Amino acid sequence: MSEPNPAVDGAPDDDVDPLTRIALRHGTDKWGAHFYTPVYHRLFAHLRDKPVRLLEIGIGGYEFARLGGASLAMWADYFPHGQILGIDLFAKTLDLGPRVAVRQGSQDDAAFLRRMSAEHGPFDIVVDDGSHVPAHVVASFQVLFPLLADGGLYVIEDVQTTFWPNFGGSIADGGATMQLARRILEQLNYAEIQVVQPERQVPDPVKSIRALHAWHNVIAVEKGDNTEPSNFAFRFDNVHAARALRTIREELARAPTPAGYANLIDMHLRARSLREAWNLLEEALAKWPDEPIVLYAAYSASMQSGNRALELEFLRRLAAAEPDNAAAQALLRKTEAEAASRGR
Repeated sequence: MSEPNPAVDGAPDDDVDPLTRIALRHGTDKWGAHFYTPVYHRLFAHLRDKPVRLLEIGIGGYEFARLGGASLAMWADYFPHGQILGIDLFAKTLDLGPRVAVRQGSQDDAAFLRRMSAEHGPFDIVVDDGSHVPAHVVASFQVLFPLLADGGLYVIEDVQTTFWPNFGGSIADGGATMQLARRILEQLNYAEIQVVQPERQVPDPVKSIRALHAWHNVIAVEKGDNTEPSNFAFRFDNVHAARALRTIREELARAPTPAGYANLIDMHLRARSLREAWNLLEEALAKWPDEPIVLYAAYSASMQSGNRALELEFLRRLAAAEPDNAAAQALLRKTEAEAASRGR
């Protein structure tokens, strides 16, 4: 008689999350054949007690009207106050309770998707478990993501098909789904691209792509405010920069530190607010005249202001604090030589 195998025969795994347990009860393949539900629990747990609106593309059961709906039932249990909509290419006659609706339509029919969003949305969550044809995946995303509620999450399942030719994917270029992910990753960083391409136009939907999450066979895109500035194009009329400025000032008023002042000075330098940077420097130097981080802030401000004499003065004070630092001493000698050359 063989010894029992705890991994197979033992007690239930206490590490199994609530969504996975619900998935097992309803028989959905989102855990077992796939391993999606632990990912979804991490993504959606904060929404569990909210009156979410969830759309799942693909009900399951293929041509059979009375088959499918396991994951819709799972979502209804997981979100006890949620409204769940499932859409499928085939007609379904499923009764999954008053909070679950099913509709027939294609995921690449833009008019149908817009109608579903108008009637049942705006959706907080979209889960694409439809055809898995990369072209269809992209078509659905392009219509539904802009209509998603702010803070919503758009999930694409079974991303592997983007590499499979029989689904219209490609191992050579990653197929349409992977190309979409690459575009999203680029769009997340549009502010950095505009640093070197100031003329680049950015459509408003791009500014609402807040985050891209990826796991094996799953991509999730988060909708939200993505208007944070590049630190190489920093402006205080940007809402995020203004909030950071206000928050740091309030914190320094409660508990001033040399590092906090240096950070605030750096922000003003990046925003080309030189007068305010120097006002802060005077305060910081009065409090901490020999603190290296404050001296470095003064050195940086002198360079940006073009004040060569002050630049050299603060560099000398920094280097004096580190007489054995060969790199710092070499920088000082180079700067002194340049100053002497200019003086000739």
